[in-house]
Amino acid sequence: MFNGGNRRGIDATDLEKINIVLSTMYLCIDFAMWYIGTRGGSAFAADCKEEMLKSLKSGDINMALMEDAATFDYVVAKIEALHRL
Repeated sequence: MFNGGNRRGIDATDLEKINIVLSTMYLCIDFAMWYIGTRGGSAFAADCKEEMLKSLKSGDINMALMEDAATFDYVVAKIEALHRL
């Protein structure tokens, strides 16, 4: 899928593919939050989002995220901005 194995590193096409994949995953999470809200109610969706953020911030979802403060802050902000409930 990606040419990341070459000696020159990741090229622009690879970065575009990575961006498409990450954007799609974010949109899927946003859709899931919306769907949970419509099926289980906004309180249930808000609780799900709160628990997701708590797990994210504690490293339970991915400890590697905590290695870089700027990346951590970016991901947390994106999750906080998910489908406003």
